[in-house]
Amino acid sequence: MSPSARHRLVVLSIDAMSVVDVPFACTLPNFARILAGGWGSAEAIYPTVTYPNHTAQTTARTAAGHGIYANEKVQPGVRRPDWFWDARDIACPTIFDLAKGAGLTSASVGWPVTGWSPSIDIAVPEIWDVAGLEQTKALVREAASERGREYVDAHAGDIRWDSKHRFGRFVTSVTADIIRTEAPDVLFAHIVDVDGARHSTGRYTPEVREAFERVDGWIGEILDALEEAGVAEETNVAIVSDHGHVEVGRCFRANRVLVEEGLIRLDADGEVAEWDAWVHGCGLTGQLHLNPAADADTRERVLALVEDWVQDPEMPIAHFHPLAEMGEDYGYSGPFAGVLEGTSGTNFQNVWEGRALYNRLDEDYAFLISQHGHLPEQDIQAVFAMAGPDIAEGTKFARCSVTDEAATFAHLLGLEFPEADGVMVSGILAEWVREGASTIEI
Repeated sequence: MSPSARHRLVVLSIDAMSVVDVPFACTLPNFARILAGGWGSAEAIYPTVTYPNHTAQTTARTAAGHGIYANEKVQPGVRRPDWFWDARDIACPTIFDLAKGAGLTSASVGWPVTGWSPSIDIAVPEIWDVAGLEQTKALVREAASERGREYVDAHAGDIRWDSKHRFGRFVTSVTADIIRTEAPDVLFAHIVDVDGARHSTGRYTPEVREAFERVDGWIGEILDALEEAGVAEETNVAIVSDHGHVEVGRCFRANRVLVEEGLIRLDADGEVAEWDAWVHGCGLTGQLHLNPAADADTRERVLALVEDWVQDPEMPIAHFHPLAEMGEDYGYSGPFAGVLEGTSGTNFQNVWEGRALYNRLDEDYAFLISQHGHLPEQDIQAVFAMAGPDIAEGTKFARCSVTDEAATFAHLLGLEFPEADGVMVSGILAEWVREGASTIEI
């Protein structure tokens, strides 16, 4: 696409929306407006959690290329590890970097891994402080870009807090305001309400339905803002998501077993003093981390123990995938020896206290009802949909990857990533249909 033909781009991430949600979403007026364009399923990268996949959607790279290997950083013994909030942790160019280089204006609202961004003109990142509402408002403002702080100041009252942060209303207000005020060339926004409802109540519940209805209203506000700004006809709008969900049957604390085996040693207060191995919980998988200082015999003992877990029918471990295998099969890399795949519905937790295993029907089970982090091909897939001047209306494709989404966004903006694991989803593009192709491809 030539720069002269370039249109604006708005990307709305509806966290945890899956292809099985599309029939219901089509009954909602604003989802239906986007789904009437082109849509299909999108396979997540590993791990199927929010931050690696949202980074893939802005880089066209898997975790081995962009470096965001989980939501949280590996920090053995830390009860609340740091999240990958800082855009400077990304190891490759983002679409925001490319946009800046091409002289395009950009904005992000609630998009993961955009804090302290050196490239985004108006950045209002997703970030929070577990201490509470006021601390969270201050942290969002600190991590925002200079121009983004103006929008934080104007809309911080829309951040909600009950047991945790609630950003949906805030993200919508800021996004609509930015569009009306500045109409940037590129805007990415992330709305997490559907994911939160699924985690706490299950995959298909009245609360999930209510979340979709609420989000549909917010999408309507954003589409209305495009109309009010006079740019609706020249804007391509995408709906993306990052993963599906799996019902949780049990929670496994692998680090508790490592304590019992003497591979994690605690101090008098019950905190981690020394460790030889650590399992970094990543939803429905766990990433096995070996201490580089541990001797060869200790490392061999850990790997033998993990193999025993796989063979033991009482342990909720289906497979261990060495890191080299994960790199070849999933483009995954990180500071790990490999990945523990739980039996279906096994949620991994980082903590080292309590029991090693909590089953869903136990009286003291008080954890998530639904989760993700599984291997990408397992269970239901995410959604990619687009509508706008460059999209062929009514098209459908079988499947793409989230890295393909980023390559498509770059193409629509007349940009190109220097390296990409994804390819353009040509089957939804009007220019491709006009050329007379007879089959839908990605």
